[in-house]
This record gives sequence, C-alpha cells and structure tokens, in this order.
Amino acid sequence: MDLAHLADELVAALRAQLPDDVILEGFEVELGEHVGVDAEALRAALQLRVPGVDVQILKVEGLLRCLDCGAEYPADEAPCPVCGSARSEHAHGQELSVRRAWARPRP
Repeated sequence: MDLAHLADELVAALRAQLPDDVILEGFEVELGEHVGVDAEALRAALQLRVPGVDVQILKVEGLLRCLDCGAEYPADEAPCPVCGSARSEHAHGQELSVRRAWARPRP
C-alpha cells in the first residue's frame, strides 16, 4: 500500500467516526516501528489531506513476546533474555491506527 492511499484510509476512517456537528482540531496516530512507514512522511501525507489540523505521530517500539515464558523484549535481544527460548511472536510494533482525536463543536 502506498503512503497516499494509507493516509487516505486513515483520514476516511477517522472522519467516519466523527459526528457531523464537530470540527476536527487534531488527532494522534500510533505507528509501530515494524510497519515500515516513515513517521515524518506519514505526517506530511496526512497534513496534506487535513490542512490546519494538528497531526501527531506516536511511535511504538517493536517488541517480541516469548511464547514460553511471556516476557516481552526488543527483537535485537532474541532469543528470549529471560528463558532463552527462540519461540516468539510480535507483541508491539505493528500498530497503525488513529489512537485519539480532538474536536470542537461546529458554530
């Protein structure tokens, strides 16, 4: 998916959840490091679609979760630093969603 399409999808999903009687002032996007999208490029693409709206990007660190002991740790520390297991799954870092938004009533 290209960046423009991704920005369009995020803005469309956000607008679909907002009541018609409010003016969007800003929103925050969670962006996991394993998504493979540059945060500043995404912010710029979103700002083109919603000029004048505050766009914040919250970067989420990529973490693995051990399937044997449940410990969470950065991928560069694999295998699990607690129990030594190589069995893991992504716990964080694949997020891409609008976390919160703020708006004001339309006059």
